[in-house]
Amino acid sequence: MNLVIQACEGGFYIAKLTDEAHSERWLRALCHRHGLTYKANMRFHSLAHIREYFAALIPVNVWLEHNTAYDEMIGLPSGEGSYRQPLYWYQENHPIAKSA
Repeated sequence: MNLVIQACEGGFYIAKLTDEAHSERWLRALCHRHGLTYKANMRFHSLAHIREYFAALIPVNVWLEHNTAYDEMIGLPSGEGSYRQPLYWYQENHPIAKSA
C-alpha cells in the first residue's frame, strides 16, 4: 500500500492511498477496521497530521508530490510538472525515519 501526498498551493495537502492489488473499496474497509474514516483525496493542513492519521496502516511507501505550473514562467520547456520524493516515515531501518 502506498500513501501519495500532494502539496498544494494555499498550505494544504491531499492524501490518497493506492494499492495495485486492491480496490479503493478494500482500502476503505481496511481503514474502517483500524478506526479511520477514509475517502480518496482527503484534505489535510499539515504533514504531521497525515503521518499521525495513517500510522496504524503503516504504508509501505509514502510519496510527497509537489505540483507546479510555473515551469513555463521561468523558461523551462514543459507545462505543469510533478516532482515526487519519498518520505521514510514508517520504515524502521531507515536512518531518517529513526530521527523523525
